[in-house]
Amino acid sequence: MTAILIQARATSVENCKSEKLRELVLETIGLFPHQYSYQARYMKQQAELRFGNWWSAVIIGEKGGYGMSAVYDQYTNTSCELRIFDTYYWIGRTS
Repeated sequence: MTAILIQARATSVENCKSEKLRELVLETIGLFPHQYSYQARYMKQQAELRFGNWWSAVIIGEKGGYGMSAVYDQYTNTSCELRIFDTYYWIGRTS
């Protein structure tokens, strides 16, 4: 119960209706803490494996660190934006 409360305080959901995408972001943070380029690459690869092609991920850290993994295509779909502590995460279908 305590872990859930801590996570709720540290996570500010800005625009993420998909629980599966939110779980992917949190999973990625656990695997690659503070390694934004690895996080972006992993999120994109996992989203494509789990949900199909044409996903992109952008991560911007509190000190200006930046990670991005993108594929551009005509398809659009859902996206997920989260701010966790001072880091911004976005994953979505590119358009």
